[in-house]
Amino acid sequence: MHRKRTHLLWKADRWLPDKYEEPGFICLSLGLSVSRRGFSNEHIRVYGNSDIFSEDLEHEYFLSPECDNILRFSKEEAHQINYMMLVDAVLMASHDDDHVSPLVIITKLAQDTEMICRVLASLTSRGFPVLFALPEAPQSNFGITVSSNVVLGPERIPVLLCPHLFDLLDHLEHEEEDEDVKHSQRYFIELPPPDAHTKSFSMPQGVETCVFWDVSDYPLPLGLQLPVFYENILSAVRALVPCPCGGISIYAYVDNDEFDYEDARVLITVVRNSPADKFSRLAKMTMDFLLWSIDNPADPHGTRGPNLLLISKLLQDDELNCLHKLDNLSTNGLNVFLTSEKIPRKVNYVHLLSWQDLSAVGKLKSREDTHY
Repeated sequence: MHRKRTHLLWKADRWLPDKYEEPGFICLSLGLSVSRRGFSNEHIRVYGNSDIFSEDLEHEYFLSPECDNILRFSKEEAHQINYMMLVDAVLMASHDDDHVSPLVIITKLAQDTEMICRVLASLTSRGFPVLFALPEAPQSNFGITVSSNVVLGPERIPVLLCPHLFDLLDHLEHEEEDEDVKHSQRYFIELPPPDAHTKSFSMPQGVETCVFWDVSDYPLPLGLQLPVFYENILSAVRALVPCPCGGISIYAYVDNDEFDYEDARVLITVVRNSPADKFSRLAKMTMDFLLWSIDNPADPHGTRGPNLLLISKLLQDDELNCLHKLDNLSTNGLNVFLTSEKIPRKVNYVHLLSWQDLSAVGKLKSREDTHY
């Protein structure tokens, strides 16, 4: 049994205090605000950009014991804040085996709210508790619908109204009103449906390896047919997994509608219109393979597996975060593989597979012929 935590994900780029407050006071105020509503063991992650957080201010937040981390982007990278927060939300959920640790998104509603809600819908549909903390009663806008229907379900997210979120003095003066706060009028945000391919990543019977393939990073070389590519993957994985690894399913990410590799003999899902910029597409794929890990946990009483292969330049683009996430999956009992253009080796708990071998057009290697 894991200890219940309350994860506060604060989009500071969207909602800041009206005036400067000491970071320690702000973190304490955030914790008190949600604790008055029945939550406990709060941990805060802050998301903003360099216009909001100077290096000195960032350091002050790091000194606050309630604050896990602060992620600061340049002004030009502001669009990345949503994706980074959502990747963290899915990662936190993937560690919550008992589905008991709430995720509280602290923000103001804006144009990006619908996109955020589509990802959160993938979590609520899997039974993870998610809430919004907002400064005022929400209105149906920005592509979302607000309801006061008290029937809670996976299709809606509860809203915590927190008009005094950053007012530490208000929390200290009104501690005796905690129960009134808990039972005040409630609002819910009706969730749009999650992206179709994220509804379930449960693998079909007989399939034990899932491939997440960034086609922009690694297009197939001229002359390589998809069934041959499939067999190359199967051969490479079997060379490193001591037991039979069954069949393969593939998720292929493309930033437009064009995909010339489909073949009826290969189980493949094409995720079309993936974000064109590298960071956003990588974040989307990361959220998907984390959801896959939730839907396909290792058997605690069996051998290692299932198998996850990422065909992406993830390692060279985001080495520190990449290895941290993949190591977590591997230590949880999954066999994790990552494509590399370098000589194949093992990085921590992650096996690297050579793209040259995976994309070979000629004779396939047998288990005995493969030397890693």
